Amino acid sequence: MKPLAASMAARLAGPEAKAGIAAALDRMKAGERGEDDPLESDIAFHVAILRASGNRFLTQMRDLIDVALRTSFRLTNRREGARLASVSDHQRVAEAILAGDAEAASQAMRKLMLKSTSLIESAASE
Repeated sequence: MKPLAASMAARLAGPEAKAGIAAALDRMKAGERGEDDPLESDIAFHVAILRASGNRFLTQMRDLIDVALRTSFRLTNRREGARLASVSDHQRVAEAILAGDAEAASQAMRKLMLKSTSLIESAASE
């Protein structure tokens, strides 16, 4: 669903929604520097994309995203160096959305999700 949301956001987001995505990405960068909460800023980023999709069904998935990211953080925090979400991966998603490139946004989100899934599976097997 998140690749679809990213694609829709790239096609449909207005200036306010795009500003929300950019602000959430800035929060993630601040979280990486220890100036914001990494988990909360990651959640804010994904929720901003859901909202920017303009799709009420996707927007209602906010709670699911919240639980999934909190669970992911709990599992991956046990791995050294895996505590923070990759800001550069999130930035690729944001840049594609802000550029209005639906295909690139979908692909970047898919890659982000695959990387996250791999980290979770690796952490869960330890």
